[in-house]
Amino acid sequence: MKRLLGIGNAYVHRCRRADRAAGFVFVCMLVAGSAGAARAEDWPHYLGPNFDLQPALETFAAQSATQLWKAKVTTGMCSVTIADGLLYTMGNDGTDENEDSARDHVYCLDAATGAEKWTFDYACLLLPNLHPGGPSSTPTVHQGKLYTLSKQGHIYCLDAKTGKKLWDASAKRYRVKQRWWGFAGSPTVIGDAVIYNIGEQGLALNKNTGNVVWSSETSMVGYATALPLPVSMFDRPAVALLTNRDFLVLNPATGRSVATYAKKWQEKSNCNAITPYLHKGKIYLVHSAHGMSRLSLHGTVLKQDWLSEDAKYANEWYAFNTHVIHNDNIYFITKDRNSAGTGLLCVDAETGRRKWFDDKYDFGNALGIGDTMIMLSEKGELIWGKLTEEAFKETHRQKILDGLCWSKPVMLGNRLYARDAQGTVVCLKLE
Repeated sequence: MKRLLGIGNAYVHRCRRADRAAGFVFVCMLVAGSAGAARAEDWPHYLGPNFDLQPALETFAAQSATQLWKAKVTTGMCSVTIADGLLYTMGNDGTDENEDSARDHVYCLDAATGAEKWTFDYACLLLPNLHPGGPSSTPTVHQGKLYTLSKQGHIYCLDAKTGKKLWDASAKRYRVKQRWWGFAGSPTVIGDAVIYNIGEQGLALNKNTGNVVWSSETSMVGYATALPLPVSMFDRPAVALLTNRDFLVLNPATGRSVATYAKKWQEKSNCNAITPYLHKGKIYLVHSAHGMSRLSLHGTVLKQDWLSEDAKYANEWYAFNTHVIHNDNIYFITKDRNSAGTGLLCVDAETGRRKWFDDKYDFGNALGIGDTMIMLSEKGELIWGKLTEEAFKETHRQKILDGLCWSKPVMLGNRLYARDAQGTVVCLKLE
């Protein structure tokens, strides 16, 4: 099983509260699904139940995709989460004309029919910036509670069944001076804490009360989601944070450093938003401005094996989509502002060197199931096919959405869920 891991560049973290005796247990479980099953396991948070964007399927044999339902929400860049038969997503009703009166909306839909179950809203700016705007953070479901984060730092905990507000908090003081893209990392629950990529070394709130467990002192841009790491890595719980300046691994109970990253890149990147991942015991980290690096773990120190410009995005502003690993190859779609540099790239996982590039494919996100890769292009095309050493052999292409598709699709059993930035959500049956 491929697991996405993040390990960090650490230094002593100044915490508001530290409890060295507190312990957290993180257990990853992968339940195998069936391509013919109508209902599979939940997808309760961003990147799925194991934080690796990996559907609970061993093989993929579908030959067609049929739309089961379509629903309309408002503008947003987040994905969807699904738990107990309910689907959650977010949006903003702002426009250029009513920016000052815009409101964020949290939506709960019936995952089987698309029918609206409840909504929750609050005042928040649309904040478009080289994209349509709206929330970028995907809701998290945990033990009957729904945790959300807005671009401006509104933090809410809602009853997942009714939408009733249980508590709220604010990260307003951590906003950076530049407009950039606001808060985008999704909430991560570990033990009794909800951890956010907010501030230079993160923010942790009590999941039941919203009280601060530990926090950062200063602001820092961060778009990646906080990731729980297997306890076996350091013989104790750890959580990883990737910001635009640092790569951190912290104790989730205290916010204190667990490991250090002896990085070779000095200047910050502007859009570090791709989840780091593990392959054959090596950690792969994408620096939006510098390329891909492979890291080796030596005790509690991470050392950079190499930094590959072959795996660099043509334009760092687009370094936020997903990678697929098959055998010893890494596949992802790059994008430039002109036609050059946009397409499907394959690099060698052992060396970081480019193996091939196919410019027939638009920018988008991808999922891997066995030797099959499923892509959702930014133009709303659902594409799948077989991965080989020499090429991607496309077998299916279908238009499923009309708006801009930068949000990650979700696949549960034989159901695929996707949305576009303009607020259309679809559910398709793959068979």
